[in-house]
Amino acid sequence: MKRLFPIVLATVIALVSIPALSQEFPQGSSTPTASDVQKHLADKVFSVKNADGTSWRLEFKANGYFFLNTNTGGSVNGQWQAEDGRLCSQIKGADRNCVDVRFHQELLHLKRTSGEIIQYLPK
Repeated sequence: MKRLFPIVLATVIALVSIPALSQEFPQGSSTPTASDVQKHLADKVFSVKNADGTSWRLEFKANGYFFLNTNTGGSVNGQWQAEDGRLCSQIKGADRNCVDVRFHQELLHLKRTSGEIIQYLPK
């Protein structure tokens, strides 16, 4: 039992230190129209902090292109499109992907495919 205790303790500490992923949009969120999403994102730059500690810089162009840079040195770009309550994107060579979005307190919240809710913070 003495040998097992450090392993159990290390496991508990690791689990406690994992950030909780928010799986639901904030209470009182509203579903935007495609036009609302388009106006909110077009020709603007946003930052995102993920639960895993990574962060993104997202730039959305009004012509339908976006650019994403990560704090770990990664980058992608592709096309984006607003739909009612959804944001769709397509990176070259990948399938089109659409995720749910909501507005809460003038911030856009997006539900990643992992279920994590993230905020788009204006830069």
